[in-house]
Amino acid sequence: MLLGSLTGPVCGSVYLRNGTEISEDTAYLTILQDGNTTAENLSIQFFYNTHCGACHSALAFLEKYRSENPGIVIAYHDLFNSTENRELFENYKAQYNRQYAAVPVIFMGNAVLEGTYAIEENFEPLVKGYAELNTKGFSLPSLPQLTLSSQSKSDGTGISIPLIVGAGLLDGINPCAFAVLVILLIYLMSLGSRQKMILAGIVYSAAVFFFYFLSGVGIFTAIQTTGMVKGFSFVAAMIAIIAGILMIKDAFYPGKGPSLAIPEGRKGVISRYIEKSTVPSAFVLGILVGMFELPCTGGIYLAILSMISLRTDVSGGLGYLLIYNFAFILPLLIIIALVAWGLPPERVNEFRLEQRRVIRIIIGCIMFFFAAIILMELF
Repeated sequence: MLLGSLTGPVCGSVYLRNGTEISEDTAYLTILQDGNTTAENLSIQFFYNTHCGACHSALAFLEKYRSENPGIVIAYHDLFNSTENRELFENYKAQYNRQYAAVPVIFMGNAVLEGTYAIEENFEPLVKGYAELNTKGFSLPSLPQLTLSSQSKSDGTGISIPLIVGAGLLDGINPCAFAVLVILLIYLMSLGSRQKMILAGIVYSAAVFFFYFLSGVGIFTAIQTTGMVKGFSFVAAMIAIIAGILMIKDAFYPGKGPSLAIPEGRKGVISRYIEKSTVPSAFVLGILVGMFELPCTGGIYLAILSMISLRTDVSGGLGYLLIYNFAFILPLLIIIALVAWGLPPERVNEFRLEQRRVIRIIIGCIMFFFAAIILMELF
């Protein structure tokens, strides 16, 4: 019996609970008899993002349909800035075998309607199909009433603050960030102005902080608003593994093959701003270094962003980002303070060169550790 003839064809992305897509010639044949749902008590779960244009179109459609059919009850779940709704969304995706479901999406009965077009074309036929099948004696599927605790791999708790601080401190002593600061301090000291050197160092550190913090906020917000937390986290884990391999390779075979370092072509631009030796140029230098050193520092930062995204929402994540980025520039501020108290910048540079291999090995191992944490969260 072709049940599609009762309701019309399925258009767009419509999936079954087992994860397979419904085609037009098998429309609604796959409504499984695993419950006793009627059109009146059919559970409809609608997930959307308030900053998604397509979601607003689907939302307007559902609101219009609900006003014309007051007996229909729809549960609305906004994924933006809501850890609870995102956890619930992950639960439903797991229940329906839709690992990468995108909003707007509806889970109802044994069907998943993904995308505005699929919702507008198939929502009403499905509801009517449930009602008509019920009158013909079919046992209709019930939607699992999931809770935040069911099938959730996250315990809903935040990330350890010591972990955030430790990662920021470790990232802050990477050879890229240290090298430029030390060169800047040595040059300014040669001008005989300690006060100017301290001010320029603080301005430089502040510029690095603002660049990294704003970059992190932008990436984190994009992850949250698109709902692609798991996809981004998997990519971040792979980047962390690759960066860890390159960091350890640089420790033993520096200069051979691809390396995590500021590109040679950018060093001339950095040198020009160092030689200007002004406070405004120090701020510009901090922004440029932040941009150019991303290949060197991005592995740990992306891993931390991934772990924050898996554990919290936008409002909670901002606090973690502030802590991380302050820890990131803290080694720079400490170096500035030590130089102000009389430590020669040349001694700092010697220490950086002597410990460069050890620092790279430690950072590489930490990247592997973070990648393992992310992958365990995902799988």
